[in-house]
Amino acid sequence: MEEDAPWVGMGVFGLVFMVDVLIIGWAPDGPWDDDSFSLGVLGMIGVAALYLSWYRWRFKQKGVVPWLRLWKDARTSGVNVTIIGVVVMLSTWSLYASSSLPPAGGLILNLIGALMVLQGAYAILSSGYLSD
Repeated sequence: MEEDAPWVGMGVFGLVFMVDVLIIGWAPDGPWDDDSFSLGVLGMIGVAALYLSWYRWRFKQKGVVPWLRLWKDARTSGVNVTIIGVVVMLSTWSLYASSSLPPAGGLILNLIGALMVLQGAYAILSSGYLSD
């Protein structure tokens, strides 16, 4: 259980920041006198913490780049990640078009979806069409 503590703590840290960015929308003005910029910075910190937490949970090692050799079935996982990324992007557009949630939240969710699509496309192409 001691090895699980770093990714769990990092995941909780990231979730707290993401709840603030996506729902609450509070951020200090900071030295640049702009709370929306501070909100974006907090969102990026939250995204980074969630990603690192997911990486440590999924691959059971420290790192940042999900090399294809780490995946059990890169092609199937790539398709799943791409589909989930597209769903995240489409649901973000529909949710934030008719909502009063902070605009930085929609940008960050779209970034997450776009990065998921990019990662999935890379896995699909590298394990199939461009494997030679």
